[in-house]
Amino acid sequence: MLNKLTLVFLASIAGSLLLLVPAWAKGLSITSITGATNGTSYHFYCKNDLDVGWTTTRPSKSDQKIKLCIPAAFTSTTGTVVGINALNGKVKNARGISKPIGGALLIRNGKFNIFPTSHGACFTEEFIESLVRDKASLFQQFQLVEKGVPARFKDKKIFQMRAIAKFKDGREGIVESVTPISFKEFNDDLAAMGVEDALYTDMGAWDEGWYRDPGSADIVSIGNDRSKTNKQTNWLIFIENNRN
Repeated sequence: MLNKLTLVFLASIAGSLLLLVPAWAKGLSITSITGATNGTSYHFYCKNDLDVGWTTTRPSKSDQKIKLCIPAAFTSTTGTVVGINALNGKVKNARGISKPIGGALLIRNGKFNIFPTSHGACFTEEFIESLVRDKASLFQQFQLVEKGVPARFKDKKIFQMRAIAKFKDGREGIVESVTPISFKEFNDDLAAMGVEDALYTDMGAWDEGWYRDPGSADIVSIGNDRSKTNKQTNWLIFIENNRN
């Protein structure tokens, strides 16, 4: 028979193991994080084993494989994606590279990388050819954290913030503030959370996204404004892969 001390020890071990579960978990998981700067509340949508995708066709909420959907790149006043972009190897707007937008997200085989564009200089002919060859997807956006260092922006307006992020401990997913904040607070908080690289995703009036509740499978809308949902042109998704 196990004594009380042994049971307490086993319970503590079990609790420690539970802390490791998210790194191996299947499907979307959602946790809360408190920021270090002003105690801002954040939601973290961890993708775990899900694939990342990017599309210019509005994802269907009836597709059970899609677990999260948010707007990604900026939309122009003429209803097009801002900057160079690629969808499964089909490159568009290669002559419309946005030099002020300093970051980009590259997706290959459901995995993503965030990188600086050096004012667009990285988009060489060879790089574009690799997008076609690898059937990769790509879009431009502001990089908020690079190698653990928060970016500094002149824009001091406050509004709800959202970013796709890679953490130093291997976690990947979407970090979203509950309330409006500044870029400085958001970027600093991301770095303090242990984010290695982070890329902004379109917000403001274009901010409406959704996720599928991991427990009930109900659709839950996110984004505080949502007034220009019908103007969205592109979306980042977390989706079940064929290996599941």
